[in-house]
Amino acid sequence: MPSPGDGLFLRLPGLCMSVRILRGARGSTVALLGFSGLLFSCNSLGLSSSRSARAAAPPDARKLALDDNFGIADLEQHFEEVAQRVSASVVAISATDAKVDGDEALRSDRINPEKLAAMLDPVDRTVGTGFVVDSDGYIVTNDHVIANCDNIWVTTDTHRVYPAVVVGTDPRSDLAVLKIPASHLTVAKFAPNLVRRGQWTIAIGNPYGLAGAGEMAVSVGIVSALGRSLPKLSTKEDRLYCDLIQTTAQINPGNSGGPLFDVQGNVIGINAAVILPQKQTNGIGFAIPITPRVRQIIADLKEGREVKYGRLGVRVVSATPQELRDAGLGDGNIGEGGARVESVESNSPAAKAKLLPGDIIAKFNGQDIVDSEQFVRLVGEAPVEHRLTAVVYRKGKQLKLHLATAPRPAPQAAITRESQRFRWCGMLLGPIPRHWDFAGSPRPNGGLMVVAIDPQSPFIKEGVAQGSIITTIAGKAVSDVLQLQRILNDTAPNACKIQLNKPRSAMVSIGE
Repeated sequence: MPSPGDGLFLRLPGLCMSVRILRGARGSTVALLGFSGLLFSCNSLGLSSSRSARAAAPPDARKLALDDNFGIADLEQHFEEVAQRVSASVVAISATDAKVDGDEALRSDRINPEKLAAMLDPVDRTVGTGFVVDSDGYIVTNDHVIANCDNIWVTTDTHRVYPAVVVGTDPRSDLAVLKIPASHLTVAKFAPNLVRRGQWTIAIGNPYGLAGAGEMAVSVGIVSALGRSLPKLSTKEDRLYCDLIQTTAQINPGNSGGPLFDVQGNVIGINAAVILPQKQTNGIGFAIPITPRVRQIIADLKEGREVKYGRLGVRVVSATPQELRDAGLGDGNIGEGGARVESVESNSPAAKAKLLPGDIIAKFNGQDIVDSEQFVRLVGEAPVEHRLTAVVYRKGKQLKLHLATAPRPAPQAAITRESQRFRWCGMLLGPIPRHWDFAGSPRPNGGLMVVAIDPQSPFIKEGVAQGSIITTIAGKAVSDVLQLQRILNDTAPNACKIQLNKPRSAMVSIGE
Protein backbone atom coordinates (compact mmCIF):
# COMPACT_ATOMS: atom_id res chain seq x y z
CA MET A 1 0.00 0.00 0.00
CA PRO A 2 1.19 3.59 -0.47
CA SER A 3 2.82 5.16 2.55
CA PRO A 4 0.42 7.51 4.33
CA GLY A 5 1.13 11.19 3.82
CA ASP A 6 1.71 13.69 6.58
CA GLY A 7 -1.11 15.59 8.21
CA LEU A 8 -4.00 15.13 10.62
CA PHE A 9 -6.77 12.67 9.94
CA LEU A 10 -9.74 14.00 8.03
CA ARG A 11 -13.20 13.18 9.28
CA LEU A 12 -15.91 12.02 6.92
CA PRO A 13 -19.07 14.06 6.60
CA GLY A 14 -21.42 11.35 7.81
CA LEU A 15 -22.91 12.87 10.96
CA CYS A 16 -24.00 11.34 14.25
CA MET A 17 -26.46 13.31 16.28
CA SER A 18 -27.77 13.06 19.81
CA VAL A 19 -29.94 15.25 21.97
CA ARG A 20 -27.24 17.44 23.52
CA ILE A 21 -24.09 17.12 21.50
CA LEU A 22 -22.94 17.06 17.92
CA ARG A 23 -20.41 14.29 17.29
CA GLY A 24 -18.24 12.96 14.53
CA ALA A 25 -19.11 10.09 12.21
CA ARG A 26 -19.94 6.79 13.89
CA GLY A 27 -17.12 5.69 16.14
CA SER A 28 -15.43 9.06 15.83
CA THR A 29 -13.17 10.47 18.52
CA VAL A 30 -13.74 13.99 17.20
CA ALA A 31 -16.06 15.98 19.44
CA LEU A 32 -18.14 19.03 18.51
CA LEU A 33 -17.78 18.34 14.82
CA GLY A 34 -18.12 21.50 12.79
CA PHE A 35 -16.99 23.80 15.58
CA SER A 36 -13.26 23.21 15.20
CA GLY A 37 -11.42 22.80 11.90
CA LEU A 38 -9.09 20.02 10.83
CA LEU A 39 -6.27 20.32 8.32
CA PHE A 40 -5.06 17.58 6.03
CA SER A 41 -2.01 17.63 3.79
CA CYS A 42 -2.96 16.06 0.47
CA ASN A 43 0.63 15.43 -0.53
CA SER A 44 0.06 12.15 -2.34
CA LEU A 45 -1.72 12.71 -5.63
CA GLY A 46 -3.17 9.82 -7.64
CA LEU A 47 -3.04 10.54 -11.37
CA SER A 48 -4.59 7.29 -12.65
CA SER A 49 -7.83 7.67 -14.55
CA SER A 50 -8.21 11.37 -13.81
CA ARG A 51 -5.14 12.21 -15.92
CA SER A 52 -7.06 11.58 -19.10
CA ALA A 53 -10.02 13.48 -17.66
CA ARG A 54 -7.98 16.67 -17.60
CA ALA A 55 -8.07 17.04 -21.35
CA ALA A 56 -10.55 19.71 -22.35
CA ALA A 57 -13.84 18.45 -23.71
CA PRO A 58 -14.68 19.48 -27.27
CA PRO A 59 -16.61 22.75 -27.50
CA ASP A 60 -19.73 21.02 -28.76
CA ALA A 61 -19.87 19.00 -25.51
CA ARG A 62 -20.94 22.13 -23.61
CA LYS A 63 -24.68 22.59 -23.61
CA LEU A 64 -24.78 25.85 -21.70
CA ALA A 65 -24.59 28.54 -24.38
CA LEU A 66 -22.54 31.60 -23.48
CA ASP A 67 -22.47 34.77 -25.56
CA ASP A 68 -21.85 38.49 -25.15
CA ASN A 69 -25.35 38.98 -23.78
CA PHE A 70 -25.10 36.24 -21.16
CA GLY A 71 -25.11 37.96 -17.75
CA ILE A 72 -25.05 37.05 -14.07
CA ALA A 73 -28.84 36.94 -13.98
CA ASP A 74 -28.84 34.28 -16.71
CA LEU A 75 -26.35 32.18 -14.75
CA GLU A 76 -28.37 32.57 -11.57
CA GLN A 77 -31.52 31.46 -13.38
CA HIS A 78 -29.71 28.46 -14.80
CA PHE A 79 -28.54 27.33 -11.36
CA GLU A 80 -32.07 27.77 -10.04
CA GLU A 81 -33.53 25.67 -12.85
CA VAL A 82 -30.98 22.89 -12.40
CA ALA A 83 -31.51 22.79 -8.62
CA GLN A 84 -35.27 22.61 -9.04
CA ARG A 85 -35.01 19.87 -11.66
CA VAL A 86 -32.55 17.52 -9.91
CA SER A 87 -33.47 17.99 -6.23
CA ALA A 88 -36.27 15.46 -6.61
CA SER A 89 -33.60 12.78 -7.15
CA VAL A 90 -31.81 13.61 -3.87
CA VAL A 91 -32.82 12.25 -0.45
CA ALA A 92 -31.89 12.90 3.17
CA ILE A 93 -30.91 9.80 5.17
CA SER A 94 -31.48 9.13 8.88
CA ALA A 95 -30.12 5.93 10.40
CA THR A 96 -29.60 4.42 13.84
CA ASP A 97 -28.34 1.20 15.41
CA ALA A 98 -30.84 1.59 18.26
CA LYS A 99 -33.85 -0.72 18.25
CA VAL A 100 -36.83 1.12 16.79
CA ASP A 101 -39.81 -1.19 16.47
CA GLY A 102 -43.36 -0.36 15.54
CA ASP A 103 -45.49 -0.67 12.44
CA GLU A 104 -45.56 3.07 11.82
CA ALA A 105 -41.80 3.09 11.34
CA LEU A 106 -42.11 0.55 8.52
CA ARG A 107 -44.98 2.11 6.60
CA SER A 108 -44.47 5.19 4.45
CA ASP A 109 -48.11 6.26 4.83
CA ARG A 110 -47.90 6.22 8.63
CA ILE A 111 -44.82 8.40 9.06
CA ASN A 112 -43.73 11.93 8.18
CA PRO A 113 -40.65 14.06 8.97
CA GLU A 114 -42.13 15.30 12.26
CA LYS A 115 -42.92 11.78 13.52
CA LEU A 116 -39.52 10.51 12.38
CA ALA A 117 -37.76 13.32 14.27
CA ALA A 118 -39.74 12.56 17.43
CA MET A 119 -38.99 8.85 17.14
CA LEU A 120 -35.24 9.43 16.73
CA ASP A 121 -34.96 12.27 19.24
CA PRO A 122 -34.07 9.99 22.21
CA VAL A 123 -31.34 8.05 20.36
CA ASP A 124 -28.06 8.67 18.58
CA ARG A 125 -28.48 8.63 14.84
CA THR A 126 -26.48 9.22 11.69
CA VAL A 127 -27.57 11.66 9.01
CA GLY A 128 -26.41 11.69 5.42
CA THR A 129 -27.52 12.08 1.83
CA GLY A 130 -28.28 9.78 -1.10
CA PHE A 131 -29.57 9.95 -4.66
CA VAL A 132 -31.92 7.82 -6.75
CA VAL A 133 -30.37 5.60 -9.43
CA ASP A 134 -33.47 3.56 -10.28
CA SER A 135 -37.07 4.81 -10.33
CA ASP A 136 -38.15 1.68 -8.44
CA GLY A 137 -36.58 2.98 -5.24
CA TYR A 138 -32.84 2.21 -5.41
CA ILE A 139 -30.64 4.83 -3.77
CA VAL A 140 -26.85 5.28 -3.68
CA THR A 141 -25.05 6.65 -0.62
CA ASN A 142 -21.78 6.21 1.27
CA ASP A 143 -21.20 3.02 3.22
CA HIS A 144 -20.02 5.02 6.23
CA VAL A 145 -23.43 6.72 6.45
CA ILE A 146 -25.36 3.49 7.09
CA ALA A 147 -22.68 1.11 8.37
CA ASN A 148 -23.90 -1.02 11.30
CA CYS A 149 -27.35 0.62 11.32
CA ASP A 150 -30.41 -1.61 11.64
CA ASN A 151 -32.96 1.12 10.96
CA ILE A 152 -32.76 3.54 8.03
CA TRP A 153 -35.18 6.10 6.62
CA VAL A 154 -34.96 8.46 3.67
CA THR A 155 -36.80 11.74 3.23
CA THR A 156 -37.39 13.11 -0.24
CA ASP A 157 -37.30 16.73 -1.33
CA THR A 158 -41.11 16.59 -1.30
CA HIS A 159 -41.20 15.69 2.44
CA ARG A 160 -42.11 12.02 1.98
CA VAL A 161 -40.47 9.57 4.41
CA TYR A 162 -39.75 5.95 3.50
CA PRO A 163 -38.17 3.09 5.46
CA ALA A 164 -35.08 1.74 3.70
CA VAL A 165 -33.20 -1.54 3.63
CA VAL A 166 -29.58 -2.06 2.65
CA VAL A 167 -29.29 -3.99 -0.60
CA GLY A 168 -25.50 -4.07 -0.75
CA THR A 169 -22.39 -2.31 0.54
CA ASP A 170 -18.75 -2.07 -0.44
CA PRO A 171 -16.75 -0.63 2.48
CA ARG A 172 -13.52 -0.38 0.47
CA SER A 173 -15.01 2.02 -2.09
CA ASP A 174 -17.32 3.54 0.59
CA LEU A 175 -20.44 2.89 -1.49
CA ALA A 176 -23.82 1.44 -0.59
CA VAL A 177 -27.19 0.90 -2.27
CA LEU A 178 -30.49 1.19 -0.39
CA LYS A 179 -34.04 0.24 -1.39
CA ILE A 180 -37.25 2.00 -0.42
CA PRO A 181 -40.85 0.90 -1.12
CA ALA A 182 -41.53 3.51 -3.79
CA SER A 183 -41.76 3.69 -7.55
CA HIS A 184 -41.77 6.29 -10.34
CA LEU A 185 -39.04 8.27 -8.58
CA THR A 186 -36.94 10.91 -10.34
CA VAL A 187 -33.59 9.37 -11.28
CA ALA A 188 -30.28 11.23 -11.19
CA LYS A 189 -28.35 10.89 -14.44
CA PHE A 190 -24.63 10.24 -14.63
CA ALA A 191 -22.53 12.67 -16.63
CA PRO A 192 -21.58 11.36 -20.10
CA ASN A 193 -18.32 13.33 -20.25
CA LEU A 194 -15.11 13.28 -18.24
CA VAL A 195 -14.69 15.69 -15.35
CA ARG A 196 -12.55 18.76 -16.05
CA ARG A 197 -10.71 21.01 -13.67
CA GLY A 198 -12.40 24.40 -13.50
CA GLN A 199 -15.91 23.29 -14.46
CA TRP A 200 -18.89 24.31 -12.32
CA THR A 201 -20.13 21.95 -9.59
CA ILE A 202 -23.43 21.86 -7.68
CA ALA A 203 -23.71 19.94 -4.39
CA ILE A 204 -27.22 19.10 -3.15
CA GLY A 205 -27.85 17.34 0.13
CA ASN A 206 -28.52 17.26 3.84
CA PRO A 207 -25.80 19.27 5.64
CA TYR A 208 -25.89 18.80 9.43
CA GLY A 209 -29.24 17.04 9.04
CA LEU A 210 -30.97 20.33 8.20
CA ALA A 211 -32.80 18.76 5.23
CA GLY A 212 -34.22 15.96 7.38
CA ALA A 213 -37.71 17.34 6.76
CA GLY A 214 -37.12 17.76 3.03
CA GLU A 215 -35.99 20.66 0.83
CA MET A 216 -32.37 19.75 0.12
CA ALA A 217 -29.65 22.37 0.49
CA VAL A 218 -27.79 23.61 -2.60
CA SER A 219 -24.25 24.95 -2.90
CA VAL A 220 -22.21 25.91 -5.93
CA GLY A 221 -18.48 25.82 -6.69
CA ILE A 222 -16.00 24.50 -9.21
CA VAL A 223 -13.78 21.45 -9.68
CA SER A 224 -10.59 22.63 -7.98
CA ALA A 225 -8.47 19.59 -8.80
CA LEU A 226 -8.61 15.95 -9.86
CA GLY A 227 -6.81 12.84 -8.69
CA ARG A 228 -6.66 13.88 -5.02
CA SER A 229 -5.76 11.30 -2.36
CA LEU A 230 -6.47 10.97 1.35
CA PRO A 231 -3.95 8.28 2.38
CA LYS A 232 -4.18 8.74 6.15
CA LEU A 233 -7.97 8.65 6.07
CA SER A 234 -7.79 5.56 3.85
CA THR A 235 -5.59 3.83 6.41
CA LYS A 236 -7.67 4.86 9.40
CA GLU A 237 -11.02 3.96 7.85
CA ASP A 238 -9.71 0.90 5.95
CA ARG A 239 -11.10 2.34 2.73
CA LEU A 240 -9.50 3.47 -0.51
CA TYR A 241 -9.87 7.22 -0.95
CA CYS A 242 -7.95 8.02 -4.12
CA ASP A 243 -8.51 9.64 -7.51
CA LEU A 244 -10.99 12.03 -5.83
CA ILE A 245 -12.54 15.23 -7.13
CA GLN A 246 -11.68 18.29 -5.05
CA THR A 247 -14.37 20.96 -5.15
CA THR A 248 -15.11 24.38 -3.71
CA ALA A 249 -18.83 23.63 -3.54
CA GLN A 250 -19.84 23.80 0.12
CA ILE A 251 -19.83 20.27 1.55
CA ASN A 252 -20.54 19.73 5.25
CA PRO A 253 -21.09 16.79 7.62
CA GLY A 254 -24.37 15.26 6.47
CA ASN A 255 -23.61 15.74 2.77
CA SER A 256 -21.96 12.30 2.69
CA GLY A 257 -23.33 10.08 -0.05
CA GLY A 258 -24.96 12.95 -1.90
CA PRO A 259 -24.45 13.83 -5.55
CA LEU A 260 -22.06 16.37 -6.98
CA PHE A 261 -23.66 17.67 -10.19
CA ASP A 262 -22.19 19.47 -13.16
CA VAL A 263 -23.80 22.62 -14.51
CA GLN A 264 -26.13 20.53 -16.70
CA GLY A 265 -27.48 18.61 -13.69
CA ASN A 266 -25.59 15.36 -14.33
CA VAL A 267 -23.86 13.52 -11.49
CA ILE A 268 -20.07 13.72 -11.70
CA GLY A 269 -19.25 12.55 -8.18
CA ILE A 270 -20.44 11.22 -4.81
CA ASN A 271 -19.56 13.50 -1.90
CA ALA A 272 -17.49 11.60 0.64
CA ALA A 273 -15.10 13.73 2.68
CA VAL A 274 -14.35 17.26 3.78
CA ILE A 275 -11.63 19.29 5.43
CA LEU A 276 -13.65 21.28 7.90
CA PRO A 277 -13.22 25.06 7.90
CA GLN A 278 -11.17 26.99 10.41
CA LYS A 279 -9.72 30.51 10.54
CA GLN A 280 -7.16 29.84 7.81
CA THR A 281 -9.41 27.85 5.45
CA ASN A 282 -12.95 27.82 4.12
CA GLY A 283 -13.09 24.04 3.98
CA ILE A 284 -12.41 21.69 1.09
CA GLY A 285 -14.77 19.00 -0.19
CA PHE A 286 -13.95 15.73 -1.92
CA ALA A 287 -16.13 13.47 -4.04
CA ILE A 288 -15.75 9.99 -5.49
CA PRO A 289 -15.70 10.46 -9.28
CA ILE A 290 -18.25 8.64 -11.43
CA THR A 291 -16.04 6.30 -13.44
CA PRO A 292 -16.88 3.06 -15.29
CA ARG A 293 -15.53 1.18 -12.25
CA VAL A 294 -17.83 3.08 -9.85
CA ARG A 295 -20.80 2.46 -12.13
CA GLN A 296 -20.03 -1.26 -12.12
CA ILE A 297 -19.78 -1.30 -8.32
CA ILE A 298 -23.17 0.39 -8.06
CA ALA A 299 -24.65 -2.14 -10.49
CA ASP A 300 -23.21 -5.04 -8.48
CA LEU A 301 -24.49 -3.65 -5.18
CA LYS A 302 -27.93 -3.07 -6.68
CA GLU A 303 -28.08 -6.80 -7.48
CA GLY A 304 -26.77 -7.73 -4.03
CA ARG A 305 -23.52 -9.08 -5.45
CA GLU A 306 -20.22 -8.99 -3.59
CA VAL A 307 -17.70 -6.51 -5.00
CA LYS A 308 -14.44 -8.38 -5.47
CA TYR A 309 -10.94 -6.90 -5.32
CA GLY A 310 -7.63 -8.44 -6.23
CA ARG A 311 -4.47 -8.49 -4.13
CA LEU A 312 -0.83 -9.39 -4.82
CA GLY A 313 0.65 -9.35 -1.34
CA VAL A 314 3.17 -6.54 -1.83
CA ARG A 315 3.83 -3.21 -0.20
CA VAL A 316 4.81 -0.53 -2.71
CA VAL A 317 5.84 3.12 -2.71
CA SER A 318 6.18 5.58 -5.57
CA ALA A 319 9.64 5.36 -7.12
CA THR A 320 11.91 8.40 -7.04
CA PRO A 321 13.71 9.61 -10.19
CA GLN A 322 16.99 8.23 -8.81
CA GLU A 323 15.42 4.82 -8.10
CA LEU A 324 14.01 4.75 -11.63
CA ARG A 325 17.46 5.43 -13.10
CA ASP A 326 19.13 2.87 -10.82
CA ALA A 327 16.64 0.22 -11.93
CA GLY A 328 17.42 0.90 -15.58
CA LEU A 329 14.61 3.21 -16.64
CA GLY A 330 16.08 6.08 -18.60
CA ASP A 331 14.13 9.34 -18.70
CA GLY A 332 11.00 8.86 -20.77
CA ASN A 333 11.49 5.12 -21.36
CA ILE A 334 8.35 3.98 -19.59
CA GLY A 335 5.70 6.56 -18.80
CA GLU A 336 6.26 8.99 -15.95
CA GLY A 337 7.11 6.76 -13.01
CA GLY A 338 6.64 3.39 -11.40
CA ALA A 339 5.88 1.56 -8.16
CA ARG A 340 8.84 0.32 -6.12
CA VAL A 341 8.34 -2.97 -4.23
CA GLU A 342 9.18 -2.51 -0.55
CA SER A 343 8.21 -5.95 0.75
CA VAL A 344 6.64 -9.20 -0.47
CA GLU A 345 4.43 -11.47 1.63
CA SER A 346 5.44 -15.12 1.68
CA ASN A 347 3.22 -17.52 -0.29
CA SER A 348 1.45 -14.57 -1.91
CA PRO A 349 0.73 -14.17 -5.64
CA ALA A 350 3.63 -11.69 -5.78
CA ALA A 351 5.99 -14.21 -4.21
CA LYS A 352 4.86 -16.91 -6.64
CA ALA A 353 5.52 -14.51 -9.53
CA LYS A 354 9.04 -13.94 -8.11
CA LEU A 355 8.65 -10.23 -7.43
CA LEU A 356 11.46 -9.01 -5.16
CA PRO A 357 11.98 -5.98 -2.90
CA GLY A 358 13.58 -3.21 -4.92
CA ASP A 359 11.81 -4.13 -8.17
CA ILE A 360 10.28 -1.22 -10.08
CA ILE A 361 6.89 -2.12 -11.58
CA ALA A 362 6.61 -0.02 -14.75
CA LYS A 363 3.57 -1.66 -16.35
CA PHE A 364 0.72 -3.76 -14.98
CA ASN A 365 -2.01 -5.40 -17.01
CA GLY A 366 -1.00 -3.34 -20.03
CA GLN A 367 -1.07 0.06 -18.32
CA ASP A 368 1.88 2.32 -17.54
CA ILE A 369 2.35 2.82 -13.81
CA VAL A 370 2.50 6.44 -12.66
CA ASP A 371 2.80 5.91 -8.90
CA SER A 372 2.11 3.46 -6.10
CA GLU A 373 -1.45 4.59 -5.54
CA GLN A 374 -2.44 3.95 -9.14
CA PHE A 375 -0.78 0.53 -8.95
CA VAL A 376 -2.79 -0.40 -5.84
CA ARG A 377 -5.99 0.69 -7.57
CA LEU A 378 -5.21 -1.29 -10.73
CA VAL A 379 -4.45 -4.42 -8.72
CA GLY A 380 -7.78 -4.10 -6.93
CA GLU A 381 -9.68 -3.66 -10.20
CA ALA A 382 -7.88 -6.46 -12.05
CA PRO A 383 -9.79 -9.70 -12.79
CA VAL A 384 -9.23 -12.05 -9.89
CA GLU A 385 -7.31 -15.27 -10.57
CA HIS A 386 -6.75 -14.36 -14.24
CA ARG A 387 -3.34 -14.52 -15.90
CA LEU A 388 -1.84 -11.01 -16.04
CA THR A 389 1.53 -9.56 -16.98
CA ALA A 390 3.78 -6.98 -15.34
CA VAL A 391 6.83 -5.23 -16.76
CA VAL A 392 9.44 -5.01 -14.01
CA TYR A 393 12.88 -3.38 -13.90
CA ARG A 394 15.50 -5.03 -11.70
CA LYS A 395 19.17 -3.99 -11.53
CA GLY A 396 19.14 -2.46 -14.99
CA LYS A 397 17.24 -5.29 -16.67
CA GLN A 398 13.68 -5.41 -17.93
CA LEU A 399 11.66 -8.49 -16.93
CA LYS A 400 8.19 -9.62 -17.96
CA LEU A 401 6.48 -11.50 -15.15
CA HIS A 402 3.25 -13.47 -15.27
CA LEU A 403 1.00 -13.39 -12.24
CA ALA A 404 -2.59 -13.73 -11.06
CA THR A 405 -4.19 -11.70 -8.30
CA ALA A 406 -5.84 -13.49 -5.37
CA PRO A 407 -9.24 -12.40 -4.00
CA ARG A 408 -8.92 -9.74 -1.35
CA PRO A 409 -10.78 -10.91 1.78
CA ALA A 410 -14.15 -9.18 1.94
CA PRO A 411 -14.82 -7.11 5.08
CA GLN A 412 -17.26 -8.76 7.45
CA ALA A 413 -19.25 -5.54 7.41
CA ALA A 414 -19.97 -5.83 3.68
CA ILE A 415 -23.64 -6.54 2.93
CA THR A 416 -24.66 -8.77 0.06
CA ARG A 417 -27.81 -10.62 -0.94
CA GLU A 418 -26.95 -13.35 1.59
CA SER A 419 -26.33 -11.01 4.53
CA GLN A 420 -29.22 -8.55 4.24
CA ARG A 421 -31.15 -8.01 7.47
CA PHE A 422 -34.53 -6.50 8.38
CA ARG A 423 -35.95 -5.80 11.87
CA TRP A 424 -39.67 -6.30 12.43
CA CYS A 425 -41.73 -6.88 15.57
CA GLY A 426 -38.70 -7.78 17.66
CA MET A 427 -37.36 -10.17 15.03
CA LEU A 428 -34.20 -9.78 12.99
CA LEU A 429 -34.91 -11.45 9.67
CA GLY A 430 -32.61 -12.43 6.84
CA PRO A 431 -32.17 -14.90 3.97
CA ILE A 432 -31.69 -18.57 4.79
CA PRO A 433 -27.94 -19.25 4.87
CA ARG A 434 -26.77 -21.13 1.79
CA HIS A 435 -25.34 -24.07 3.75
CA TRP A 436 -27.84 -24.17 6.61
CA ASP A 437 -28.33 -27.67 8.05
CA PHE A 438 -32.00 -28.60 8.37
CA ALA A 439 -31.13 -31.84 10.19
CA GLY A 440 -32.42 -34.11 7.44
CA SER A 441 -35.57 -32.12 6.69
CA PRO A 442 -36.00 -30.79 3.14
CA ARG A 443 -34.78 -27.26 2.56
CA PRO A 444 -37.68 -24.80 2.05
CA ASN A 445 -38.09 -23.40 -1.44
CA GLY A 446 -38.21 -19.90 0.01
CA GLY A 447 -38.65 -17.97 3.19
CA LEU A 448 -36.78 -15.78 5.63
CA MET A 449 -34.93 -16.99 8.71
CA VAL A 450 -35.40 -15.51 12.17
CA VAL A 451 -31.77 -14.59 12.85
CA ALA A 452 -32.60 -13.26 16.33
CA ILE A 453 -35.71 -12.52 18.35
CA ASP A 454 -36.29 -10.34 21.40
CA PRO A 455 -38.00 -11.88 24.44
CA GLN A 456 -40.66 -9.14 24.17
CA SER A 457 -41.58 -10.00 20.59
CA PRO A 458 -45.33 -10.69 20.18
CA PHE A 459 -44.43 -13.81 18.18
CA ILE A 460 -42.57 -15.50 21.05
CA LYS A 461 -45.77 -16.89 22.56
CA GLU A 462 -46.71 -18.28 19.13
CA GLY A 463 -43.64 -20.49 19.04
CA VAL A 464 -41.40 -18.38 16.83
CA ALA A 465 -37.76 -18.82 17.84
CA GLN A 466 -34.29 -18.17 16.53
CA GLY A 467 -33.88 -20.32 13.42
CA SER A 468 -37.58 -20.35 12.51
CA ILE A 469 -38.34 -19.96 8.81
CA ILE A 470 -41.14 -17.60 7.77
CA THR A 471 -42.49 -18.64 4.37
CA THR A 472 -45.45 -16.29 3.88
CA ILE A 473 -46.66 -12.98 5.26
CA ALA A 474 -50.22 -11.78 4.67
CA GLY A 475 -50.65 -14.81 2.43
CA LYS A 476 -47.79 -13.75 0.16
CA ALA A 477 -44.67 -15.84 -0.32
CA VAL A 478 -41.53 -14.11 0.88
CA SER A 479 -37.93 -15.08 0.18
CA ASP A 480 -35.90 -11.89 0.58
CA VAL A 481 -35.98 -8.71 2.63
CA LEU A 482 -37.00 -6.53 -0.32
CA GLN A 483 -40.22 -8.53 -0.70
CA LEU A 484 -40.76 -8.29 3.06
CA GLN A 485 -40.31 -4.52 3.00
CA ARG A 486 -42.85 -4.09 0.22
CA ILE A 487 -45.43 -6.37 1.90
CA LEU A 488 -45.17 -4.60 5.27
CA ASN A 489 -45.41 -1.18 3.63
CA ASP A 490 -48.53 -2.12 1.66
CA THR A 491 -50.37 -4.26 4.23
CA ALA A 492 -52.33 -3.26 7.33
CA PRO A 493 -50.63 -4.52 10.53
CA ASN A 494 -53.58 -6.70 11.58
CA ALA A 495 -53.42 -8.50 8.23
CA CYS A 496 -49.74 -9.45 8.58
CA LYS A 497 -50.25 -13.10 9.44
CA ILE A 498 -47.14 -15.22 9.06
CA GLN A 499 -46.77 -18.87 8.15
CA LEU A 500 -43.83 -20.85 9.44
CA ASN A 501 -42.07 -23.74 7.78
CA LYS A 502 -43.09 -26.53 10.17
CA PRO A 503 -44.32 -30.10 9.68
CA ARG A 504 -47.66 -28.76 10.80
CA SER A 505 -47.77 -25.24 9.44
CA ALA A 506 -48.67 -22.64 12.05
CA MET A 507 -50.47 -19.44 11.17
CA VAL A 508 -49.81 -16.64 13.66
CA SER A 509 -50.61 -12.95 13.54
CA ILE A 510 -50.36 -9.72 15.43
CA GLY A 511 -52.84 -6.97 16.05
CA GLU A 512 -55.74 -9.28 16.88
